[in-house]
Amino acid sequence: MNTADGLSADVVRALVEAGESWAEIATRFDTSRQNVQQFAKRHGIEPLKTPRREVAEHFPWKVPSDQQAAMPYQRLRDHGEYIASGGVGMSERKLKGLRSWYEMLRKYNYVLEFDPHQPPIYGVSKYGGFVYRERQESDGNLLIRLNSHTRLTSRGKLIWVFPPRDP
Repeated sequence: MNTADGLSADVVRALVEAGESWAEIATRFDTSRQNVQQFAKRHGIEPLKTPRREVAEHFPWKVPSDQQAAMPYQRLRDHGEYIASGGVGMSERKLKGLRSWYEMLRKYNYVLEFDPHQPPIYGVSKYGGFVYRERQESDGNLLIRLNSHTRLTSRGKLIWVFPPRDP
């Protein structure tokens, strides 16, 4: 069934299977991304899982949206994308940021801890929530510190560690 925007379930499904995002489909049909997303949902069309989307299912914390602008959050999210994709499709800016982040974690023997009630720390996060802690034996090979706010899946145990090789 066609809509006023010219969308049809068959066309949207084919474009999604070809790897197009909601935004790309919206541009094709001169409509909004939200309109395409809602249309797809009504017709049972799921987006393809990008490396970032796949890793998001295993992200260790529920981070409030206002704390997602924090650099530690962005670096851990980029790390997950790197683990899932091997760096394919990632910008040089993200890869450079990850190299610097891994270097800092190793140099100071740090892990990243999240607590939504953690106040802002200058040089770490002006939004709060994140703190770097000195690595302890109990951290194992994880990049993160486990606490009551952490949900670590079995797949997450393989994601939230240093990569076999840096970008």
